[in-house]
Amino acid sequence: MKKSFCFASQQIRRAIEDGKIIAPSFDESRIQPSSFDPIIGNELFILDTKTRGLFRGNKEEPVSRTLLKLPKRQRLEFNINEGYELKTGSTYLIPLEERVKLDDGEHIKSSPKSSLGRLFLNTRLLGDYNSCFDEINSRNCLNREVQLWLFVQPLAFNVIMYPGQSLNQLRFFKGLGSQLTDLQIMKEINKNPLLYKRNIDGKIISADHFVTDGLEIHLNLSGDHTDGIVGLRARSNPTPIDLTRREEYEAEDFFEPLKGKERISIKKGEYYLFSSSEILNIPSHLNVEMRSHSHIGISGPLHFAGFIDNGFNGDLVFEVRSDEISDMILEDEMPISKLNIFRTIIPNKLYGNEIGSNYQYQLGPKPSKHFKPFDFVYAARNYQKLDRDVLVQDAKILMQHRKQKEGFEFLSSDIALKLFKDIEDGFFHSRYDCEFDNLILQPIPYALFFRGTNEIFTYIRAKDIKQYGDERLFGKHSIGLGGHTIRSDGPNYIDKCLEREVIEEVEIIGNHSKPKLVGTLMAYDKPVDRVHLGLVFVSHVDGDVKQKESSITSSGMVPIKQLMKSNSEKYETWSKILIPYLIELSKY
Repeated sequence: MKKSFCFASQQIRRAIEDGKIIAPSFDESRIQPSSFDPIIGNELFILDTKTRGLFRGNKEEPVSRTLLKLPKRQRLEFNINEGYELKTGSTYLIPLEERVKLDDGEHIKSSPKSSLGRLFLNTRLLGDYNSCFDEINSRNCLNREVQLWLFVQPLAFNVIMYPGQSLNQLRFFKGLGSQLTDLQIMKEINKNPLLYKRNIDGKIISADHFVTDGLEIHLNLSGDHTDGIVGLRARSNPTPIDLTRREEYEAEDFFEPLKGKERISIKKGEYYLFSSSEILNIPSHLNVEMRSHSHIGISGPLHFAGFIDNGFNGDLVFEVRSDEISDMILEDEMPISKLNIFRTIIPNKLYGNEIGSNYQYQLGPKPSKHFKPFDFVYAARNYQKLDRDVLVQDAKILMQHRKQKEGFEFLSSDIALKLFKDIEDGFFHSRYDCEFDNLILQPIPYALFFRGTNEIFTYIRAKDIKQYGDERLFGKHSIGLGGHTIRSDGPNYIDKCLEREVIEEVEIIGNHSKPKLVGTLMAYDKPVDRVHLGLVFVSHVDGDVKQKESSITSSGMVPIKQLMKSNSEKYETWSKILIPYLIELSKY
């Protein structure tokens, strides 16, 4: 074994067994390929950094003693057993559960967990008898038991945390030569390229490697493989993010998608997620750290995590804040930072799905695991059916015309007139922006076509978001035709909308009656349902109804009794609600 190295998983495990890492509670998942996840305890201090300045340890004493020297009013103590909300603008000091003992020539480096870096949660390690942030060296604490602390500052979002959570990761080093020199990096590249790229067709090819005082990494602003989305800008959202939740939050509530083509302007002091133009492919015997600041890119932090374990494969995500004195134009393929590369023995576990890693094969500026999977296609609004204004109204105004919160209910003629008036008094809103806004409702004319009292028209939606605009309804059977009301439908918006939707989607062969409004429906099963008010119309045909629009894959007249006996689960929500009423509706 080489004399200088970064500890791999089996060496970290042995350090725990030998008492060099003292962990009161421990499970195997906290050992990563070449890093260790410490956990926070149940104690927290809020520090008054505005009065005293930034808190730090010193080499003469433990952190706890330095802390006690502060006036009590500058170090408020809290128990966080029930969880605690950390707020932007405040500074916190949290003791970790672990202690360490270092042998001569050993040192520790710390970096935030990847998921928390993407929330711009700034964490910095402190240790007894050390004046550094994020590094602990044995020269000041040889053969001493060192208590670890975490200095935490939420920069963009408020978060809720609990005891037992990991906010940072530790790497243990032996000797001073574990970081590869430029010559050693080039030798590794000659054996196995570290950087790859996607060409315009998505094919993976080897990338150019620029090595000068580290391996250069570049910015991707092409948007070629993320539907034009090149970055995400952090919004000002006071809603706290619970760090125990996974795929809980809508990314666009906290980030604004940025579209650009090869260049974009960023503002001083704002927080952004971007991605690398290269795909990083880390072999099993190496790990990588991206430099948080680099003169080759922009002034300001370029990541709030930055460590990549052995076996990682995918785009890098940059957590960027510009500290330039003015706005700055970023360009596609511009150098952004450099990578430091470290040797290890081959760990007995590698980064990836097998050990529960979250970001293997990630593509583009991927948000953290706390958010629902980010839909670049949806966010880009690259299709006409979402990138348009639709008629909406205050949900409270429209719901006053219903007796029940959900389900279908018949509508009297006098209530129908009042409902029509309130809809006509509505306003237009971007469909994209109101698809998840429960405070406003989008009235949707929804026409059923009966042939006599025995048959009804049914169809299946196509699986093409550019044609239809809502993948949540793909592949579902439906018995109603309709859609959103747009500006050009005026002045008789609902009637004109229904006429336009029917003409676009089907051809009616023979005569048909004018659609009659007979009721409304509301559903809350899925997000697509709860922002729409269904206006149920009935029309009778004496001939046939044929599909015309490409968003319909198959259609036909089906006997009502047969439909009522079929599996209702294959129908979209509104159709499923209406099926029990079909015999009664056919008589209108």
